[in-house]
Amino acid sequence: MLNQLSRFFPRSAGSRPDAARSRDTANVEIVLPWVLAREGEEIRFPVAYLEFLRTCLERKRFPIIPVKKYRGGHDQDSARRFASLLGALSNLPAIELAVASRLARVADSLHSNPTSFQSGDWFGDIRAHFEMSSSFGHKGRVLTTIVRFMRCSRCLELGSAYGMSGLFILEALSARGAETQLITVEGSERLHRMASALLESRFPGRVSCEYGWTSHVLPRLAGNVTPVDFMFHDAGHSRKDYVSDFLAALPSLAAGAVVLFDDINWNDPRYASSNPQCRKGWLEVVAHERVLQAVEIGEEMGLLLLK
Repeated sequence: MLNQLSRFFPRSAGSRPDAARSRDTANVEIVLPWVLAREGEEIRFPVAYLEFLRTCLERKRFPIIPVKKYRGGHDQDSARRFASLLGALSNLPAIELAVASRLARVADSLHSNPTSFQSGDWFGDIRAHFEMSSSFGHKGRVLTTIVRFMRCSRCLELGSAYGMSGLFILEALSARGAETQLITVEGSERLHRMASALLESRFPGRVSCEYGWTSHVLPRLAGNVTPVDFMFHDAGHSRKDYVSDFLAALPSLAAGAVVLFDDINWNDPRYASSNPQCRKGWLEVVAHERVLQAVEIGEEMGLLLLK
């Protein structure tokens, strides 16, 4: 009898994660061809399209590294919700297939854009720049999970780029109701035009696309907007930008708000002639008195909970 039962139960608890991962991979491999067949000939870059879908659906774990621990005594409800969020981020929830398909089709259209593009000393086209600068499945799932678990209703994004991260946020906000809103800020006039056209066409009345450098826009927003409960920073990448943008945004951030910094260890010689010291900027922000708790999500992202 024991030998018969052993066929249905794993030999050790350590084998369960591997088995679940294998099943998940097999299930994703079944779903992807079905989705591609359903889309037909509309998809221009099927391999990139499938990879986008895969990163929206596959099992993904992020290491969560504490940087500033919660000491108790403040905003306990927000702290409990933040703890639940960290648990979810460590085993990242998938995105609904219909949403992932919509976003993948947008990415496919941008992959098709051959228009030339220059940024500093880098020369290429929209397609290549889009691939380097945009948020895809894994990072998009972090954004949607934050909105979901922190029950966000008003979000602020610094650095719209082509609008992909904004789409992830807006899709998550749409599940929260019609009164939710995203404010997004972009300093490149060309990217602002592209992102605002995309976001406003898909979420009319739910997004406000601001043009200008964060150093000019954020002081103007302060005191003129309903307090924001989630800010995503993907704008200027330097110690100075991280600190100055955070301080300028603070008056607009509600008690219990969360802030996600992207690329906290960024240093790309194609765009920066010297080390931009992003990590120093991130740690300076963590040390601010309004930061109640801080963690790093993998090696790229930093997440804060504010008093």
